[in-house]
Amino acid sequence: MWHRSGLVAAAALALVACGSQQREVAPAMAQATPPAASQLPAGAPPLPSDLLAIGSQDARDALYCSALIYLENPDLSDALAPVDEALLRKAQTLGFIIGEYGINKLVEEKAAHATNARAISDAYAAQVEKDSKAGKPRLALDDCNKRAAAIPMPE
Repeated sequence: MWHRSGLVAAAALALVACGSQQREVAPAMAQATPPAASQLPAGAPPLPSDLLAIGSQDARDALYCSALIYLENPDLSDALAPVDEALLRKAQTLGFIIGEYGINKLVEEKAAHATNARAISDAYAAQVEKDSKAGKPRLALDDCNKRAAAIPMPE
């Protein structure tokens, strides 16, 4: 059992790194414009012109939910009480799980390549930030959390 907890903790730590990177890059991707071909990893296919319009509605909603969960549960520079820290990491883990689900769905649908994941995630982060600032998020945080909790935890 401790082995599984260790994996969850490792996933949570990886998530923290991903979450903080996603929030830092989001403003730069405000127009959801794909990077130039010269900025893509070697062998990566070109990105679609509208990163928010690719894939099924299920995949797009999952990615939107991931970005919303991260936005509402940012890393804090202040130390948190252990229980608050655990709750934050749990919420961020849900963001990671549903984001991974969304990217995997896009890849499965052949709507995107795995190497495009960061650019796509950044585009969703920028859109969610824009929607939240306008007071009009497309999906409710509670619905996103429920949806993320329904996805099986990777082992």
